[in-house]
Amino acid sequence: MNDWEEQRVAAALPTCRRILVIKFKHIGDVLLATPLVRVLHENHPQATISLLVIGTTGAVLEGNPLIACVWRYERGDGLVPLLTLYRWLYRSRFDLVIDLSGGGDRGAICTWVTQARDRFGHLKTRVPWYRNLINRLAYNRLQPEPDHEHHTILRDLAMVAPLHLGYDRLSVTLPVLAGSRKKVNTLLVGKGISEATAICVIHPTSRWMFKCPPPGTMAQVADALWEQHGLRVVFTCADNPVEKNYIAKVMGAVRSAPLSLGGQLELQEMAALLARAVLYVGVDTAPSHMAAALDIPSVVIFGPTKPHLWGPWPNGTLQQPYPRGGGHHQAGHHRICRMDWACVPCDRDGCDGSKVSRCLIEMTVEEIMASIPWSKVGV
Repeated sequence: MNDWEEQRVAAALPTCRRILVIKFKHIGDVLLATPLVRVLHENHPQATISLLVIGTTGAVLEGNPLIACVWRYERGDGLVPLLTLYRWLYRSRFDLVIDLSGGGDRGAICTWVTQARDRFGHLKTRVPWYRNLINRLAYNRLQPEPDHEHHTILRDLAMVAPLHLGYDRLSVTLPVLAGSRKKVNTLLVGKGISEATAICVIHPTSRWMFKCPPPGTMAQVADALWEQHGLRVVFTCADNPVEKNYIAKVMGAVRSAPLSLGGQLELQEMAALLARAVLYVGVDTAPSHMAAALDIPSVVIFGPTKPHLWGPWPNGTLQQPYPRGGGHHQAGHHRICRMDWACVPCDRDGCDGSKVSRCLIEMTVEEIMASIPWSKVGV
């Protein structure tokens, strides 16, 4: 019996039959919890695994064969839905609950309601002692607050280190539903893009626009991809006015004829579009994690935020994929594009809180194009 098999045997005691993972975070965070889900399944194959998430973030979990139930909690829906949630949590009789929400009161209360045998959560640091009262009550397996040196996938696994879970690979799981594939293919054909056309999906926006290069830069990237490599570019963004206005500026600046689907796709349709792509270019946002989950060669543009925490995960790897600093870096099929400046990453909302990031304003088209891992792109 090898070391990994011995760890699995150790982890199987005591038996877990019902496991709950709580992730009250954004879409990308929820998707990046799926490696832990797979590890839990491999170590406890007899257990059913449920996830508790916020609203529409659960769409990235649809069709995941390892997840028995996804409960979507909607904020602001009133008392009755909240009591219904608490009733489900208590009656489900979970053996193990892992709250990956970062120490917030909502996740702690939900964990406490379960009264599970083992309840994992974070002890918040750098806060007054009374801020941890709820956490001390909710979790009987309190863990230190995660460090800021390792990728979020590795930090999630560190949370449950006392379980001695064994694994030989870490991969993000994003099923693409057949209905979504059909809808997207029909949409593209209607726009003149056949199934044989090589496309590049560019998602240049985020809910935090200080993560985004200027529209003119991304317009030039689209032109270069078409003129130099014959890739048909499809622009996407979320369905909100700020991001759609950004895409409108891009479309007004291009020389080529990219397709804009900005604000038109649901999350599962976005997954289906990404599955059709030979290349993805984006910023630090959820679709970048979705593309990586589907093993699409990617260039992800980073400014003030931290790729060593949030970079696209190369499926199958076990190690920290990106260093804290140092400009461009490749891991598997994916390439991080960032300026090699002493102040990057600063983790601020733009330079001095200005909402404008000079490290993105001054990034050139040539730097972005040079970052594309062409050896991984099937064109």
